[in-house]
Amino acid sequence: MKRGLLRSLLKHRESLGTRMVLATLAFCLIFTLLAVAAQTWSAWRTRHAAMQAEIELIAQVYQSTLRKAVWDMDREAIQAHLSSAASVQSIGHAELTLGASGSHTERLEFTRPGWIGPGRAPQRQVPLIYQAYAGGRQEVVGELLLAGDERQLWASLREAVRAIVLTQLVQSLLLAGFIMLMFSRLVTVHVRRIAMHLARMRPEELGERLSLARRAGRSDELTMLVSGINHLQDRLSEYLQQKRRYEEELATHRDRLAELVRERTAELSSANQALGKSADVLREVGNVGMELTTSLDMHAICVALHQHQRRLLPLDGFGVAMLAPSGDRLDFVYYVEDEMLAPSSSLMLTDLRWLTVRTFLSEAEMMVADEQESSQSPTPEGVVAQAPMRSVTLWPLVANGKRIGVVISQSHQAMAYQARELEILRSTVAYAAIALANASAYAAVEAARGEAAHALEELRQAQGQLVQSEKMAALGQLVAGVAHEINTPIAAVKSSGRNIADALRHTLEHLPTVLQLLDGPQRDCFSRLIGQVLEPAALLSSSEERRLTRLLAAQLEAAGVAEARHKAALLVQMRAQQRLDDYLPLLMHAQSRLILDTAHSTATIASNTENINLAVDRVAKIIFALKSYSRFDRDAEFAEADLRDGIETVLTIYQSKLRGGIELQREYGEVPPVWCLPDELNQVWTNLIHNALQAMQYKGRLRIALARQGEEALVSISDSGPGIPPELMKRIFEPFFTTKPAGEGSGLGLDIVSKIVAKHHGRIEVRSEPGMGSCFMVFLPLGQA
Repeated sequence: MKRGLLRSLLKHRESLGTRMVLATLAFCLIFTLLAVAAQTWSAWRTRHAAMQAEIELIAQVYQSTLRKAVWDMDREAIQAHLSSAASVQSIGHAELTLGASGSHTERLEFTRPGWIGPGRAPQRQVPLIYQAYAGGRQEVVGELLLAGDERQLWASLREAVRAIVLTQLVQSLLLAGFIMLMFSRLVTVHVRRIAMHLARMRPEELGERLSLARRAGRSDELTMLVSGINHLQDRLSEYLQQKRRYEEELATHRDRLAELVRERTAELSSANQALGKSADVLREVGNVGMELTTSLDMHAICVALHQHQRRLLPLDGFGVAMLAPSGDRLDFVYYVEDEMLAPSSSLMLTDLRWLTVRTFLSEAEMMVADEQESSQSPTPEGVVAQAPMRSVTLWPLVANGKRIGVVISQSHQAMAYQARELEILRSTVAYAAIALANASAYAAVEAARGEAAHALEELRQAQGQLVQSEKMAALGQLVAGVAHEINTPIAAVKSSGRNIADALRHTLEHLPTVLQLLDGPQRDCFSRLIGQVLEPAALLSSSEERRLTRLLAAQLEAAGVAEARHKAALLVQMRAQQRLDDYLPLLMHAQSRLILDTAHSTATIASNTENINLAVDRVAKIIFALKSYSRFDRDAEFAEADLRDGIETVLTIYQSKLRGGIELQREYGEVPPVWCLPDELNQVWTNLIHNALQAMQYKGRLRIALARQGEEALVSISDSGPGIPPELMKRIFEPFFTTKPAGEGSGLGLDIVSKIVAKHHGRIEVRSEPGMGSCFMVFLPLGQA
């Protein structure tokens, strides 16, 4: 039966009633699940609270009676209490601790079989406090722990859940059945009737009215739907009647339209022929513009314009006059009359006899002259008129709103240039103005390019000298610091030399005696003690050395070593404090003081020799950095270089400036070599680091970071100085702009930096906030530019 119902629902799953049934069942299922979950949670909390109250009651009862039994150590009473607690089903574990906390305790416990822990069950821990007599001191004599049995909770919960589920299922099914019955009787039957009526509706059946078997007088949604369907049928009937009338009228108009189309087709055919001729002219004009604007040779532009106008117009004379750079005359760059090319000539703008001059000076778009006006104007030099020009047009050449010349077109025919010819001239002259303006600009650019190239070469030489001058100026400021930096290791060499001399004299005097006093194993121990000083170890401050000496002296005194303080100091200086047991044979020797003094002198020779080597390496590093920094190659070429090397070279030069109160932070990421001029980039790092130190007045935090961002290397140099005021931010890269006192800055440092970075196709950005310091970020492209 269930399978038949399911197949029926699936077969009619598109039915409104089926969907209503499925929706109702789904709602009842969700409602049942939510109700079961809520009532289950409530039942769990009720049973949990009941168990907790039961345990609390047992704890209160036992607290008053059990503490007396514990105080009296009445074990029978104690066992009786535990047995009584074990008989309660909700107790899974009972534990009694005898004795106060921190003293000797005894533990008695009961655990119900199968109990593995309190889990979610409640538990109660009660201290047993006993007062022997009124007013006496209260003492903790033990502690009682009662833990509930979670199994009892789950057992009772299962019984409750079964009852809840059964009750909710019955309620939900009754509710679903009632809803489906009401929906079927009130809605589904009538909706099916409406659907069947709409399915068999035809144009010829629009007069059939829809009605439902319902009690009259109802005004619900179904009544409104029936009324709407009947109204729609009436409207459709009216629409079909009107459509038939329109079709009859349309047939009548269609015949008339066909006749009009035939007439219009004939007119369009004649217009297309005229349009074809105009299209040929427009195509030729377009070719004129294409040919003229793709050339930068002024003479070639004039020749091309002349040839095109000859193909389109009656043309016997043609000329182009351009405004001279001085602005006081017009120069004929091209003039042909009756196939005769005239030489170049000039027309002063003050000579108004020329039609060309008057056209250029007038505000009119063009000038049209007849034979009389043409004969009154002079003829260009080198031209002999073969016949009078009866039609002349002169068009100003206008580019970018300025007049740059005049185009002259002439014909021996009278009235040769009418509306069509003037439109052609207007179009070709517009193209000519653009082409001639470009040609003039190109000629001016070519003339200036040579001068610019020469000036650029001089600028590059001056810029190189300026970079080297700025570099030498910065180098001069560093000489005193570098000298001080070199004096420090030299002083260390001198001091170590004196120490070696004193130690060598003591060693040569006492070493033979010491070797005679020691046997074979003791000599090996003596050699290890001397070699200990050459092993790598961290440098100790004076306070750390004194602390280690005090600790080692205490260990030597505990071992019974005489003169423990003196010997401990020598062992710490020789870095032997961690291996005291290895050197006890020497410390316990009768001549231990002589042996340790001799070992210390020998070790001093080795350690001071190492100090001299380190000092010499330090001097060599400073000199190498100074040489690398001061080198300048005027003909240097781009090459791959590691940015870290250049930055470290500059930091080495500035090391004396960094020691006072500067906290230096290096953050170097993995960045591949950069294609650059290393010497010029060193000047960039020098200027930026020098500015940062001066901004902080040589006290603060200097952060230098190197990272890769996409296809660029980023070098950022930050300081904790006062920052740059917003009103000065836009001017810091201007040449000769400086905020330093007179004599301390040239104002060229950042200008040189920006030029060097631009030379490397990079960019420089600045972030600064008053009171928070500044950060200069240099972006350089990776790979060859």
